[in-house]
Order: sequence, then structure tokens, then C-alpha cells
Amino acid sequence: MIRSYAAGFIFTTSLPPTVVAGARAAIKILRSEEGRILRRKQQENVKYLKQQLKAHGFPVENTPSHIIPIRVGNPANCTQVSDTLLREKGHYVQAINYPTVRPGEEKLRLAPTPHHTKAMIDTFVQDLLEVWVSIKLPLKCSSNIETNFKNGETTETNLWVLAG
Repeated sequence: MIRSYAAGFIFTTSLPPTVVAGARAAIKILRSEEGRILRRKQQENVKYLKQQLKAHGFPVENTPSHIIPIRVGNPANCTQVSDTLLREKGHYVQAINYPTVRPGEEKLRLAPTPHHTKAMIDTFVQDLLEVWVSIKLPLKCSSNIETNFKNGETTETNLWVLAG
């Protein structure tokens, strides 16, 4: 009888009290000075990681969010990089493959936190570079800025090389 008529037992859409308590605590932190410090630190880490990845030639996609996508373009390679980073280097990086993205647009999804240090980021970039080179994925070696003198527009041509 209790089972059939208990309002919170069947057909409920309410959140469990523990989830509500966790959400309330998170909002409290976000509204505090601690939250402002954490957001600023995360933004600094995102900027630093993007700079390091680009400096090493990784095909980083520009996005306005804290999520940093690195284009791989092949599902097997994408999964191999992700698996190798976890198994051999201890870094969890999400591989994004079809059907989440279109075939040929496979990418790695990086999400730095405010708790990562510059040393951790530097180690990660070196480990990613080692794995990337080991499976012969291309790196962007330089940019060539060209100017179209006819209409004054500037275009950027990226030169790619195979790593290794």
C-alpha cells in the first residue's frame, strides 16, 4: 500500500535532497569571494593552456568557453590519443567522436580547472606532445600572414607538418 500511494516514490521529478544540498552549496561558493577567485584562476589556466598548446603546434579550435577542443580528425587516432594519455601518462582527456561530431571532425576535449597548476599544465602539454608525435599526427609548425594588396585584407595560411 505505501509503495503504491507514496507521492515521492513513483512518478516523481523532484531532485534527491543530497543533490539539492550540493547545488545550494555550489551556488553559495560561486557567489562568494572564493568563487570569484576560482573563476579568475580557471580563466588564467584556460588562457595559459591554450597558449602552450598553440606554441607547440596543436590544432586548437578557438571557442569562447573554458572547453578547449583539439582537432584530431580521425576516430581511431582520437581514441588512441585519449586511451594512451590515460593508460601511460595518467591524464583523462575525453575523445569526442561521431555521432557527437561529424565524421572527420573528431577532437579531444580539454577542460582545465582552477586547481591545475602551471607545472601540471606544462607536464600535460609535454605528455600530449609525446603521444601525438608517437602516432604521427600533424602539428602546425608556423603561420604565414599574407596580405592581399588589392583590397588590403589580411589572411593567414597555416603550414602543417607531420610530427616525428
